[in-house]
Amino acid sequence: MDKGRSNGEGRPAGGPAHEPPDKVLVTGASGFIGGWLARTLHERGYPVRALYRRPVPPVPLEALGRAGVELLRLDLTDPEAPGEAVRGVSTVIHAAALVGDWGSAALFRKLNYQVIVDLLEATKQAGCRSFVFIGSIAVHGFGPHRNSSEEGPYYPHVNAYQVSKKMAEDYVLSKNSGSFRTTVIRPGNVYGPGDTTMFYRLLAAQKWWVKGTIGGGHSLTCPVYVSDLVEAVILALESEQSAGLVFNITGGEWITWKELLEFSASLLQVKPFLSLPFPPARLLGAVLPFVYRIFGIKADPPLSRYRVDHLANDFHFSIDRARKILGYEPRVDWREGLRRTAEAYLRETKGNSPEDTRPSDCC
Repeated sequence: MDKGRSNGEGRPAGGPAHEPPDKVLVTGASGFIGGWLARTLHERGYPVRALYRRPVPPVPLEALGRAGVELLRLDLTDPEAPGEAVRGVSTVIHAAALVGDWGSAALFRKLNYQVIVDLLEATKQAGCRSFVFIGSIAVHGFGPHRNSSEEGPYYPHVNAYQVSKKMAEDYVLSKNSGSFRTTVIRPGNVYGPGDTTMFYRLLAAQKWWVKGTIGGGHSLTCPVYVSDLVEAVILALESEQSAGLVFNITGGEWITWKELLEFSASLLQVKPFLSLPFPPARLLGAVLPFVYRIFGIKADPPLSRYRVDHLANDFHFSIDRARKILGYEPRVDWREGLRRTAEAYLRETKGNSPEDTRPSDCC
């Protein structure tokens, strides 16, 4: 159920009123999280500049442009782009990133770290007041996480995505000062309508009889519905107390992969049966990336060490800091969130094959 909002997407009744800043820049606005952020900020009365990189903006972003959001197409890797992007804004929310567990370490470093360095420099020079960075809870690494806090524990990183996101957040926090506020938001497994990166792919796999679990699926996971994540980001944007801090953001629920994916299968009215025990999954996770590299296969392999470790370990995090400092409280429980996600997936992929829900970065 929706835990306290009239529609699951807006501010709780009686929430604090704030003067909106002059203009908020949202990077990665053609992606899943960035698109939700741009739309919600606009609905709340914030002047928004939505930055995207794709040749043609997706239909929802075009609609925002017609509704009054400023659309700006730039590639932040171009030397002049960061300065142009931040001109005339007071706040930056950086959601653009290369997301995934497969790809060149140099490319991850360029898009997820070097872009941050250049954008922050331009942001400070432009006189912006605050910078909110959308990081990843994956920087904690994979080990027995049961209610882990922002203080840890931390485990070794297994791919370039984790390394690049941790480098970026460390750099963001190092730039916090009395006149320039920086904040890091680490989302858990974000899902909701439009999530082609993770949950749409799991739903597609289930339609091909793949359960999506490994070793029975008894490990804890950390889903967060996208509107709850957006609420946390906006709370951090509005709170002076968020300065120099990291916030882990999840739905705050104790839920296993087995429970999550059995429920999603019931929503799709399918009964997937294909699953792997841990030993062969770990072997395939080690071998398949090697084979893909040898043969120059561009697509990401169905299993990798990152994916297996993610599913093999409890991955649950405390949101106490966000509750106490930001007043964050998740509103959409996982069953209601999955219903909305499955309905959107079925509607958006009607007549298409599951392969049509390919992942993309959020730029």
